Amino acid sequence: MNILKNSFLSNVIAFAIATILAVGSVSQVQAKGANRSQSASEEDIRIVKVDDSNFEKEILHSKTPVILEFSSTSCPPCLVMIPTLIGIAKNYRDIKVASVGIDEPNIEKIKNTLPIQAFPTFFLIKDGQIVNRLVGVVKEEQLLQALNYTPSANAAKPQPAKKPAKKTGKDRNLVCKVNGQFNGLKNLVTISFVFGDTEIKNVDIVTDVFVPPEMSDKREEMMAHIQASGKGEVTPTMAGFQMHIDNDCRFMKAMDMKRTSTYGEMRAGLELQGFKCE
Repeated sequence: MNILKNSFLSNVIAFAIATILAVGSVSQVQAKGANRSQSASEEDIRIVKVDDSNFEKEILHSKTPVILEFSSTSCPPCLVMIPTLIGIAKNYRDIKVASVGIDEPNIEKIKNTLPIQAFPTFFLIKDGQIVNRLVGVVKEEQLLQALNYTPSANAAKPQPAKKPAKKTGKDRNLVCKVNGQFNGLKNLVTISFVFGDTEIKNVDIVTDVFVPPEMSDKREEMMAHIQASGKGEVTPTMAGFQMHIDNDCRFMKAMDMKRTSTYGEMRAGLELQGFKCE
């Protein structure tokens, strides 16, 4: 029987603090038909947002192989995966890239069907059946290999690289924010980019976590746990604590983010996930 049509054991999605920083993901929607700014509308990132209403159509009955990503807006590694997913969706037209945002409504059936323990999780699907699964930050070639991907005779060829924009020597900044939560705690995620003429030069991710008064006695323990993991700096704030992952930290370097996405692509990808960009 189709492995996706049989319900797996229901899974309780636990957002452990260490896990949130170690593995993560992104909620994305199709560029077409979305309400977004003019700058974002100029980029079609070709990533399909999936929930209970369209899961059967987009995943079970897809005529093309599917890379299905489960993500959380509070997950730095999910943000790091945006350029890779955009690249696959644009360059391999016979692969469908789809995403489920675990923080979003109308996904109860999906959560009760597929076993999710961490973010990002990628299900590689052909003809409605799971052929592989990957967890965490992975490279494009790893996703294609796990999908056992062979371009079809009628598949569109990878899109040629755009003609490089005229070099200006001036950097361009992008700052995007979203309110989220993990482990029941509200937070504010801010991701900042510096774009050079040909690549993303700098990435900086700050997560402000709000600890309610009734949990204040647990704050030091939570901070120590994150600090010990080596996945960024943690400092106390009046409202809770702040987690900071900068461009040069060991964790960011280990994730090896693809840095060729354009300003427009990154802005579109983040705004379609619910981020507000400026």
